[in-house]
Amino acid sequence: MYHIELTLENLKVIKLWYHLIQKDREETRADHETITKIKAMAIAAKERNADLRLFRRSRE
Repeated sequence: MYHIELTLENLKVIKLWYHLIQKDREETRADHETITKIKAMAIAAKERNADLRLFRRSRE
């Protein structure tokens, strides 16, 4: 199994691409599930960044 680290910026770009592609066709259930996963990954990345900043401040 591979571990792939995506930054919050990477996830924002993927989400933008996803929405641009959807303009030409009807969304499927799989499409909705995919965008939900991307949103969840973005939220997790954002929270991880916030936790890291908080941890760094507490050590100073």
